[in-house]
Amino acid sequence: MAITKILHMKQAKSGYLAKHLANGLKYIMDPDKTEEGRYISGSNCFPENALEQMLETKRHFSKLDKRQGYHFIISFEEEEITEDTAFELVGEFVKEYLGKDYEAVYAIHNDTDHIHGHIIFNSVRCTDGYKYDYPKGEWEHRIQPLVNDLCKKYGLSVLDLEEIKEKRKRRQKGETEKPRQKKKMSARNQRIKRDVDRAVEDAETYEEFLENLRSMGYELSGRKHLAVRETGAERVRRLDLLGEEYTEEMLRYRIEHSSYPAPEADQNREKLFYIYIPYRNRHLTRYQKECFIRKYRAGKIRKRPDGWKYKRSLQELRRLQEEYLFWAKHNIRSKQDLYTAMAEAKAMSEKIQEQHRKLAGEKKDYQDVLQLYKELGQYQMEAELYKEGYREFSEEAGVYEKLCEKLAEAGYTVEEAGKLETDFQTREQKLKEKRREAIKDKRTGERLLHKVYEKEKNREKAIEKKRL
Repeated sequence: MAITKILHMKQAKSGYLAKHLANGLKYIMDPDKTEEGRYISGSNCFPENALEQMLETKRHFSKLDKRQGYHFIISFEEEEITEDTAFELVGEFVKEYLGKDYEAVYAIHNDTDHIHGHIIFNSVRCTDGYKYDYPKGEWEHRIQPLVNDLCKKYGLSVLDLEEIKEKRKRRQKGETEKPRQKKKMSARNQRIKRDVDRAVEDAETYEEFLENLRSMGYELSGRKHLAVRETGAERVRRLDLLGEEYTEEMLRYRIEHSSYPAPEADQNREKLFYIYIPYRNRHLTRYQKECFIRKYRAGKIRKRPDGWKYKRSLQELRRLQEEYLFWAKHNIRSKQDLYTAMAEAKAMSEKIQEQHRKLAGEKKDYQDVLQLYKELGQYQMEAELYKEGYREFSEEAGVYEKLCEKLAEAGYTVEEAGKLETDFQTREQKLKEKRREAIKDKRTGERLLHKVYEKEKNREKAIEKKRL
C-alpha cells in the first residue's frame, strides 16, 4: 500500500525567504538517491531551473512571503513496487492532482528499505496567482483516495481509509484499541541481524567487532545501548531490541567463545584433506535483488517457474568460487597451510587497522581546511544564483566569500581543498577495500576449517558405527 505524508515549507526567519524551498528541491533531486537523475521530472517547469521559475511566479503575483511551497511524500510497501512503476504512478498523481496550476518537481528515491516518491510544488498558482488551499479533510477525501485509485490501477495494495476512520472515532470516544498482533520482523531488522552475526564471526575482540560494522558501512552511536544506522537511513536501530543475543553482554560472550576448535589441539594438521561442499539456502541481499531486477528488465535473465533454484545456485557458485580462489591464492595442501593463511589474513587486517589510524591522525592536521570546504558546499548553490542575478541571495553569497577568504588564509584555494578531500576519501576507500578482502579471506578460511572438522566427525562416527 502507499501512504501519503504532507509537509509545508515556511519562509525562512532571516535572509533568503525561499531557502527551505531551495533546500527541499536540492534534496529530492540528489543524484545518489535518484539513479543519477533518472527518476526526476517536472510538471509545468524544468527540474534544472524549477526554483527560478517558482520564484518568478511569486514575483509576478507579488507573493514572495509566507508559505513557499508544499512537499508530498508517497511511501510504498517494501518490495511491492519497482522504481519505474513508482515513477509513472507519482507522475500520474501530479498530473491529476496539481494539473496545469502549479509548478512541481517529483522524484523517486530508492536509497532506503522501501521505495518512496517526493513531490515539491510552488505555493502560488502559475495560472491565476492564488495560493494553494489545504482545507480540512483534503487528505482523507481527495489526496489519499486518489493515491489508492492509482494503486489499484497498477495492481498494488491500498490503504484502508475506513479502518483509519474507525480508529479515530475510538480514540475520540476514549475506547482502547484491540491488542495488535505481533508483527513479523521487518526486512531491515533481518538484514541488520545477518550483518551483526557476520561481524561477530569475523571478530576476536569487541573492538574488532565494532570496526567490522563500520567497514560494512554502518554508523555507530549510543553509550549505554549500541545502535547502528545504515547509509541513507533516517533512524538508528538499537541492537539490544533485536533479541537477547544482541545485547552487549551476549555479543561479548559470543565473540570470546568461538565455536571453532583451537589450532593447538589439532593432531592432524599436516595431513592432506578433502571436503565436500554441500548446497545451502541463502537469501539475496537488497543490492543483489536490485541487480537481478535490472538484468531481468534488460532481457539478460528470463523468468522461469523454478527461478528460486537458479538464484540459489548462483549464490552457491559464488561461495564455491571464493573458496577455490582462496585455495589457489594461498596454495593450501594441508591444515597447516589453512591455519597459516588465516593467520596471514588476521595480520593483514591488523596492519590495515594501523594504517587507518595513521590516516585518521593525518586527517586531523587538515580538519580546519576540510571543515571550511564542507561549509562552502552548503552555500555554493546560493552563491552561483547570486552571480546569475538573483539579488535575494546576497547574504548567502557574502557568507560564501568570507569562507573563501578563510580558506585562502589557510593557504588553500577551493579547488585545492576539494582535491585534498578527494585524496583522503580515495585513500580511505582503498583501505576499506583491503580490509574487506582480508575479512573475506579469514571468513572463507574459517568456513573451510569448519567443513573439515564436520567431515572428520562424520568419518569418526562411521568408524565407530562399524565397530559396533
